[in-house]
Amino acid sequence: MIALVHLVWAPLGPVPLRRFLRSLERHPPGAEHELVIVLNGAQAAGRDRDVLLAELERTAHRLISLERPMLDLAAYGAAVPMLQHELVCFLNSYSVILADDWLGLLAGALAAPDVGLAGATGSWESQAEWRRGDLTRWPQQLAGMAGARRDYPRFPNPHVRTSGFMIERSRLVDAGMSRAGDKRATYLLESGHESITRRVQRDGLRAVVVGRDAIAYDAEGWPGSHTFRSGAQENLLVADNQTLDYETASPRRRRRLTRDTWGRLGAGVQQRARAG
Repeated sequence: MIALVHLVWAPLGPVPLRRFLRSLERHPPGAEHELVIVLNGAQAAGRDRDVLLAELERTAHRLISLERPMLDLAAYGAAVPMLQHELVCFLNSYSVILADDWLGLLAGALAAPDVGLAGATGSWESQAEWRRGDLTRWPQQLAGMAGARRDYPRFPNPHVRTSGFMIERSRLVDAGMSRAGDKRATYLLESGHESITRRVQRDGLRAVVVGRDAIAYDAEGWPGSHTFRSGAQENLLVADNQTLDYETASPRRRRRLTRDTWGRLGAGVQQRARAG
């Protein structure tokens, strides 16, 4: 059975959880699973904890309560030792399911003997590259650029985004998620030289992104998969706050996000999408 682990950041209140549960009810997963709710920052939630638990009353689930607030990957790392499932699918607090059979599609991709990681989205972005945009952040970028170019691969840096991904539980034992105690450690685990994606690839396995079309895309196909910052994201299985940001962005900001994520190749994909 698959452990479907949904992270609930308690201080956000009930609305994100409600959206997730409604989307889960609306779209059959297409695979047997146990829903595991990781209530993160339960102590900080105060009275809102009861409101969150009330949202879950009609949904079969297992509750793991983390009293101390943690970042998402650290919270996943704290939950993994409590699970016995062969496969684990992690979805962050902002996740909204968009398509039927979504869990089955991820599991089907991961079942291929040469696949070690399957995600709803992926990116080529690198923290080691200069980002245009907000001028007020340029001094901070400049100060941190030398360290970033030491810690992250240069663009293109293909990695499965950790907002929604499936993997064998045994592969997470030594991944270091429980030690991702700050944002830097979290970013490194997602897209650094020792990222989850790169660990899987060093084992000779593929990291893929799965779309609604049931295709498991290798990294070179991600820009054209229309899952993350590509086209209208119409092939996306599971939305999150970053896909929503792109969806609601102005055309100018969309172009910048696409360029940051996919480089010039992404701009070409967008032009073809508009022409089509």
